[in-house]
Formats: sequence, structure tokens, C-alpha cells
Amino acid sequence: MNALLDQFLSESRDFLQGIGEKLMQLEQFPDDAGLMNELFRFVHTLKGNSGLFDFPEMSRVLHAGEDLMDCVRNGKVSYSQDLADQLLDAMDFVGLLCDEIEAGDAGNTHHVAESVKLADALRSLIPLIEANKDFSVSSNSQAQVLNQEGVGALTVLSSVPWLTNVSEQALFDAYDHILNGGNLHAVTYTPIKECFFQGDDPFYSARMTPALVWGGIKSADEWPQLQSLNAYNCSLDFHVLSTASKETLVEYYRYVPEQVVVHSISALSLVIPRGNPNGGPVYEDFVTDALLHLRDGNIAALKQASESMLELSNPELWISSALRWLLKLLDSCPERKDDLQSLIESLRTLEVPKWQNLELKSSNAQQPNVETFVNKTSEPSEEDVAALKTIFFDQRQILLLDDEPTWKSGRLKAVAGTLINCSKALGNEADIPSIKVALEQALLLNESTPILAWMDAYDSLTKVEKVIFTGVIVENLESSLLVASESEDLLIEAQEVVVLEKNSETTVDEITKFGKRAEEGVISTKSIKVDQAKIDRLMNLIGEIVVSKNALPYLAQRAEDHFGVRELSREIKAQYSVINRIAEEMQDAIMQVRMMPISFVFQRFPRLVRDISRKLGKEVQLVLEGEDTEADKNIIESLADPLIHIIRNSLDHGLETPSARQVSGKHSMGKITIQASQEADQVIIRIMDDGKGIDPSVIKRKAYEKGMIDEVMMERISDIDAINLVFAAGFSTAEVVSDLSGRGVGMDVVRTAVEGVNGTIRLESQLGKGTSIQISLPLSMAVTKVMIVESDRQIFGVPMDHVVETVRVPKSSIHTIKNNQTAVLRDRIIPLKGLNALLDIPMSQLVNDDDEVAVLVARVGTDVVGLMVDDFKETMEVIQKPLSGVLAGLSAYSGSALMGDGSVLMVLNTRGIV
Repeated sequence: MNALLDQFLSESRDFLQGIGEKLMQLEQFPDDAGLMNELFRFVHTLKGNSGLFDFPEMSRVLHAGEDLMDCVRNGKVSYSQDLADQLLDAMDFVGLLCDEIEAGDAGNTHHVAESVKLADALRSLIPLIEANKDFSVSSNSQAQVLNQEGVGALTVLSSVPWLTNVSEQALFDAYDHILNGGNLHAVTYTPIKECFFQGDDPFYSARMTPALVWGGIKSADEWPQLQSLNAYNCSLDFHVLSTASKETLVEYYRYVPEQVVVHSISALSLVIPRGNPNGGPVYEDFVTDALLHLRDGNIAALKQASESMLELSNPELWISSALRWLLKLLDSCPERKDDLQSLIESLRTLEVPKWQNLELKSSNAQQPNVETFVNKTSEPSEEDVAALKTIFFDQRQILLLDDEPTWKSGRLKAVAGTLINCSKALGNEADIPSIKVALEQALLLNESTPILAWMDAYDSLTKVEKVIFTGVIVENLESSLLVASESEDLLIEAQEVVVLEKNSETTVDEITKFGKRAEEGVISTKSIKVDQAKIDRLMNLIGEIVVSKNALPYLAQRAEDHFGVRELSREIKAQYSVINRIAEEMQDAIMQVRMMPISFVFQRFPRLVRDISRKLGKEVQLVLEGEDTEADKNIIESLADPLIHIIRNSLDHGLETPSARQVSGKHSMGKITIQASQEADQVIIRIMDDGKGIDPSVIKRKAYEKGMIDEVMMERISDIDAINLVFAAGFSTAEVVSDLSGRGVGMDVVRTAVEGVNGTIRLESQLGKGTSIQISLPLSMAVTKVMIVESDRQIFGVPMDHVVETVRVPKSSIHTIKNNQTAVLRDRIIPLKGLNALLDIPMSQLVNDDDEVAVLVARVGTDVVGLMVDDFKETMEVIQKPLSGVLAGLSAYSGSALMGDGSVLMVLNTRGIV
């Protein structure tokens, strides 16, 4: 798992927790606009973050939640308990996805249907006009994504009418495929009208459907007049037959599940005769003879008669198609006499046989007797439980069909017969009369409602259904289900069965929503987020400990010098070593808490380089090294802007165009390398490119034109110093001002930002070969290593990052050039500044007995300067605190620190005083 994804999961859990808390608060204060806006912000931010990754199910649910909350905060939808429940369900689902992503299971598609269901539930709370404004999704999208398994052929034909458009030969091939044990699915893909604006190509997607067998296109609506045709709206439906599995199709269409309907097709569903029905009447003799041959089991005679009839018929007639299918069935499944009889009788009416009615009868005939697998004295096997589940689920689904076929009475009788058989198998014969009464009422009303009411009212059946769905197995169903035959009230003694409210739409799956119960909401986490103020407080406390332990050596020395107790002095020093070790370990532990990998800054650069290089027409390869290097959080955050400026300059000014690089003998693709490493107590960042480098002569001329240097300086300045002029404020070599360069703001900002965190920056460049910039930063800003110097009996601290060396210069070696004191050190002229003079202390610098002046050579930017002080002291680590109040305006000091003896050490800002 990469660092960005890990950060997303951590932040997502925080947002989910915040959403839950705000929802709970809104239940008490539903009119609080502030709470509502915070809730919307949480959902909006979480949705935006999820869009960075390939999690369509999560984005789908969060997008719907964002739309709903937007309507709530704008007063278009009132806040309610149902709304809160739906949002909590949605957030539980998002939490489940986060758990799976963390476990490395982010690529599965088994939550597609759940995500569509939740998104539809959220959108159902939005007013219709608002929901339709941005989305053209049908109202039954929840059912669309579900595979339509278990439905009859007539239902498939009514739901998939385009099957009649499939060629007969393609249907023959698909029929053989199913008989050989294969899958066949009918996919109806209805893209939303605005799909082109979302980057979708529905025609390509339909053609690339896995295991495509047949495909077709149909206009979703009547074509408008040409002048009113909107070419940017998709008005097509795509029809596909595929032999791929349901899981494969769901995976393929996972980004548009609400636009896709997948039907599972049975072999019998494909037996669809077609052709011209006006070919003349069929002789009744053939139908009569064919039925007699079928009844006598004389399949050979039936086949011969059918072949003879087919030879006499026009192949384009409906009759011919039916005869071809009859021969197909005789070859593949001659034992299915009901199917053959129905197909033969259809020759009289020239209508497609009512296959569904036959499938239901066949289903009832083939269903094993419940007695055979519900043992009253032993547990049913897994196969038996699955069979019971199938029976009850199928009967309920059959009753819920919303079509009105002419043979509906046969459907009701078939369902009632199945329920009666199940009651017998369960030992509940007393229920049979009430089932028959419900059937009579259903036949009288021509409605399935009475039978559905019986199934809902009598727990003798629904209890079994719930036992199956929950996976709870009752050893003795007969003794657990006590039913009174003549009463609507039931006495249920099955203690092990989960009881559901009759008037509730709650399903068993929703009891443990997404694998979690309400009481299981608290989970242990691998990490916690701590407010930075608390960590800063810990740093302050450890700083006080450091100051306190530093006082112990002074105390030991005083015990020995003033009181003469040497024994006590040794004991104090021994305890000091123990306390010092513990304090250093505590300090290091707290510093590790503040450490972050530099990859948090680096991860934004690939996109930056890609976008800018394409805009400039350049080919650039970005190489990132040392991304796991760690530094203090403040240091990491301070790196972002300087590095962005440097990379933009490298892309705009440093790297050449591909043609220019080829002319100079280079590869057409330029290269930018960003390296991070740790050296001692510093983080080193190097940014290198293999571009054209910096031409010192160009820099000199531009600096002269801008009045930054005069003619004398232009002649005398070295190439290295000239190159470093790019750090001057307002300097730019761009001829034209653009959004990338030419404004004179860039490298001076980089240097200011780096020096603001006690860092240094160095630039090197070779003309024609490239440029390298090195940034050196302290590992942490919390602990500063300083050198103590003394001047006028006062002590000051100088950051060791700025110290080059300390020397003692004979007073006779100090010379005055243009009223400035200088000295030659290591063949280089170093300007000298007295610290007393810089701080307006009216005292001259002291010299030692050898008439030598103590000089601390410090680096100030790219220059060096010698600070004359009275004496050098030791180096030590201090907890530096920034100056506040009126002292914050003192540019001569970068902060202050407490010494071990309680005195205050002022830390000098060398750049501010020189």
C-alpha cells in the first residue's frame, strides 16, 4: 500500500467518524445550519478524495450522499430520521470498503449491486426534478444490476424483446452452448444521454463485452427532426448476448451498473420461431399425427414427419422456423415431451409457446419432496437447505411478477401446490386448508395478494424461509413450529430463529449491515491522529527537562567548589548521566513522532511535470530517489513551495525542446532528477537536470540591464557569483511574461523559504550540460545546535549550520579596505564585523594575551563573513523558541533558549545582523 492510499484511508476513517457524530447531533438540533454545513463538507471532501482512486462503488454512494446533503442544506429536502438512517447505512458501506481496501481486496466487484441500491435509496429522498437535473438514470436501476436468474422464458422474452432480432442460427448456437453446460446472458446497455461528456464510449464498450456472441443497436426514442437533433446526446440502446459469467459481466460494467440490465437466459428461452405467418394453414392432420407419435413415444416417426413437412414449406415461413426448432429439440432433448407438445400445438396458433408455464410445471415436478431432505430428527444438509431456499424464494418471486398473462390462474395453482407440498414435508398438514382458501380467493380476484398474505401471516412457512436465509438450522422443525390450523394467530416456540417484524421491510442481510453490528462499531486501529498542538506541548516539556538536567552539572560543580562536598558532587554527576540518557531517548522518541517521509512532497511532482512539459511541448522524464527519507513535519511542509518553483524553472528555462536537444547531440527526452538523502543531522535535497545550463554572460547582461550591477561589477564578477544572481529579488531572464515565468518571482522566494527554516541553498551549473541545486535543511527545527560565544561578558548562540570555522587572527593581520576591516584566511579575503558594533554595544572587542582576536567565520547565503567576538565557548543543543510580542521585531535574533543555569541564551540571526 502506497503512502497516499494509506493517508486516504486514515483520513477517510476520520471523516466517517465525523459524519456519524454530526448525524447524531443533527437528530437533536435538526435546524442547526452550522452542523448541516459541516456534515456536507465532510461528505463532499470524502467524495473528492475517493475520486483520486479507482473505487467506483465508493464514489457512487458518496456522490449520491453529497447530492442529498446539498439539497438538505439548501432547504429543498427536510432533515428526517429516514434520511439519517440512509446516510448512516451509506457510511457503513464506505467503512466496509475501506476495510477491504486496507486488507488488499480492492479490486472485487461483489459490492456493485449494494452500491447501486444505496445510491438509489439516497437519491430517492431527493425531489424528482432535482434528481433528474443531473442524472438520467432509470427508476428501477436497483433491479437492473441484479442478475435475473430463475425467471421463465416468457418473462425473459417480455423483458428482453430484442431476442426476436437475433438470427436463428445464432440462437441455435447459443442453445447448444447452454445444453453443453455453458452460460448465456442477455445484456441491455442503456447509456445516459450525457455519457459522452463523462468520457464514455458506449459503442466501444458494447463491442468489447467479454465473450460476445451477438450484438445489436436500437434507438431508445424516435429520431427527432434533423434540425432538433442533439448530436452530443446518446439516444441508443445496445443489446448483447454473451457467454461470459455473471461475475465477469458485472466486473466489466462495474462503472455503469445502473445503466445495464443482465438477464440469465435458459435454453428454452431461445426457442423463438419467427418468420412470415401468412404462409397458409397447417394441415390439422400433421399436428394430430405429430401429437400421436409423441404420445406413443415414436420419436423417429415424429422426426420423419417433421422433416417431410419442412421440405414442403417455404423456409421463410413461421411454420418452417417452428419445425426447425422442433427438429432441434428432438435431437437434443426428446424426453421433454411437454416442451415438444407445446411447440407442436403452437403450429395451430402461430404464436410462441408459453414456455414459462411449462417451466413452472417442470419445476414443481422436479422439485424434490420436502420430506426427502427435511429430516425431522436430524439436521438438513447444505444441499437440502439450498433447495428449500430456492423453493420459497422462487415462489415469492413468481407471485411478485407484475405481468398479467392469460394463464395466471395456472401460475397461482402451481405456487399453491408447492406450498402444500412444503407444508406436508414440514409436518404441518393443518396449514393445507388455509392454503386452499387463499388459493380460492386468489383465483376469484385473479390476484396473487391472498397467497402472499398467507405467506406473510403464517410463520410455518416464512419461519422456514428465515431459517434458511439466516443459515440457522433447527434440528426438529416439527416440534419447533406449532401451528393452530383454524386460527390466524400462531404460537411459535423456535427460540433459535431470528424473528422479524411483519410490517417491516427489513431483511436478514440488513440486521448485520455490511458485516458489522452497531455494538461492533468500535474497532482497534493501528494508528491514531494527534493534534500537533499536543506534540508541541510534549516538545516544550522535554525542553524543560533538558534545561533542568543541564542544571545538574552546575549544581555538582557548585557543591564541590563552594561547599567542598566532593562525594556529593560525584553522586550528582552519576545521576546526571542516567537522567541525560533518559531525556535524550525521550527527546528522540518525540522527534520520531514528528517525522514524515519526504514522499508526501514528492508524490505531487509527477503530475506537475507531466502537465507543464506537455504545455511546453517538451519530453521530460522525472526520476525520484530517496522518497523514504524522513524529516520533521514542519521541514517537509516548508519544502513544497521551493521545490515547485525550482521544478517549474527547470522545465521552462533549463530543459530544451526535443528538436533543440537533438541538434546538440542529446536524447530528445530531458531528465529531471530529485534526490533526497540524510547526511548527519541534515536532509539534503538535490534537483538536477540535463538541460542547457545557465550562461553566466546572459545573467550578467540581464543584471546590468535591470540595474542590479554596474559596468565595473559586470567585468569583475566571477561566473559563480554571476550565476547566483538568479536568487536576487525581481531577477528573471524570460523575455515574455507567462504563467510560468517572467514575473521576477521565483528563486528569491526559494532562498527566503529555505533560509526561513535555517537551511541553505547552493546552485551549480555547466553550460550545455545542466544545472544542479542542493538544498540543505536541518532534520528538525525543534532542537538547534549552537555555538556559544561571549561578547562584553554576555553570551550569544550562533547556529552551527551557519558556522564555517573558528580562528584566532593576530590583530596585526587585520587590514582596513574602504573603512571595512578584512583579513586573509586560506588565501581568501574575509570581511570582519565586530559583534559589539553590530549589536550597538559601546565596547571594543577584547583580545587574548597573544594579541589575537577571536573570529567566528559564518556563512551568510553564498558569502562568508567573520564575526569578531571576545571568546568562544562550548557547543550544545538547545530548544529554541521564537521571540514573541515586541521582541518579534528584532531581526538580529532568531530566537531564545534557556541554559542549564537558568540564564537566557539569545540565538543570533547572522543574516539579519550582517
